[in-house]
Amino acid sequence: MSDRSTLRIQKELNEIGKNPERHFQLWYDDNNIKHVHAMLTGPPHTPYALGMFDFVFNMGEDYPVGPPKVTALTTAGGKTRFNPNIYANGKVCLSILGTWEGEKWSAAHGLASVLISIQSLLSEDPYHNEPGHEKEKDKKVLGDYNAKLLHETIRISVIDRLEEYLGWRSADPKLESLIGARGHTFCSCRTKSPFINVAKEMFLMYKHLYDDTLVEEKAKGRDGKSFVLTRFEAGGNRCDGSFDYQSLRDRLDALQKALLAEPEQWLVDSRQWLADESTTASNLRAQFQQIKASKDYDTSVLMDLEDNNPYAWNLSVVKLPNTYDGGIFRAQMRFHNDFPEVRPRIRFECEVFHPHVSKDGIPYIRVQRPDNVRDYLDALCDLFMADPSSDPSTHLNVKATKMWFGTKEERRDFNRNARRCGQKTLEEC
Repeated sequence: MSDRSTLRIQKELNEIGKNPERHFQLWYDDNNIKHVHAMLTGPPHTPYALGMFDFVFNMGEDYPVGPPKVTALTTAGGKTRFNPNIYANGKVCLSILGTWEGEKWSAAHGLASVLISIQSLLSEDPYHNEPGHEKEKDKKVLGDYNAKLLHETIRISVIDRLEEYLGWRSADPKLESLIGARGHTFCSCRTKSPFINVAKEMFLMYKHLYDDTLVEEKAKGRDGKSFVLTRFEAGGNRCDGSFDYQSLRDRLDALQKALLAEPEQWLVDSRQWLADESTTASNLRAQFQQIKASKDYDTSVLMDLEDNNPYAWNLSVVKLPNTYDGGIFRAQMRFHNDFPEVRPRIRFECEVFHPHVSKDGIPYIRVQRPDNVRDYLDALCDLFMADPSSDPSTHLNVKATKMWFGTKEERRDFNRNARRCGQKTLEEC
């Protein structure tokens, strides 16, 4: 690859990496940056809401004069077409990629513009993406298509993904056969997905939202029925199957139980990491000591190491604004020896009524510098000190979100619930 192409790709990757709030994650090997993996988060309020979709980009020698080749990987082994423009064989139909009619590629385009274009395909009514069906108004036709995409988004992009990461046998015999045949190989560039830990974090944040979606969909009376095929689905390029909402909920519960238990296993494993005098342990202990010595958080976050273990930080967020009535919100922050590649797991030990905190105490947190523990502490403080973001992908508590962004009376209801949480923490202390 020419120096010009390499410099262009490096610049694009650096620009994308500067914004941790983007709804896609990237991974690449520094020795081959023309081969890039991306995981996109499905936009809220669409059939793809909070799903996790893998794509691989391959840039040719002529990039950026010529477009990258993009392949969709989240297809249940080539068996599921998730969109009129995203085929079961992985083909992505976009004019700027030269795979469809319309606007052509130019050097002004780049990885970010392609990622944004793909996300735009994951729309509220993707049925309209199919040529000749742009004006379809039949609500049953649109609803049947959306319902099966939503079901398969949770089943394939979330559940099957996490079960494979945990090494569980798939509930889908066809997928299990495929996984066994390929030996769990993610790509020719690496055996395992680079997004395992990010996907686990996302699952824990969004689990209750997946639950709520399945409950709402089951109430529509499709449970046990076969998917309706559209006019443009045929052969192996389709989304086929049947609805089984209870099975999906059971699998979600099992995954949540396993993932919530992981940090405790990290503490068990940390005994050996400490005995091995791990550099991660030294790094975490040094960061803890520096933070304590600085006294920067003495009036906002109280902290100590559980049993003097640098992998186990116990936190108390204190001296909060009147909204939380001066509460003391305790949280655990647990580290893995592969930190910062594996980001810390943070969970509140008490109820926190907040749009960005799940019912299980999992906060929505994104940091610019994943290797700097201060960034995580600052993010925790910001939960209470800053107004909630309007980005729906950050909203983990539906009730709290509705109240905060609702009418004046609903905002007053939010404040009452928040104060109740604060008072409860003081009573427990």
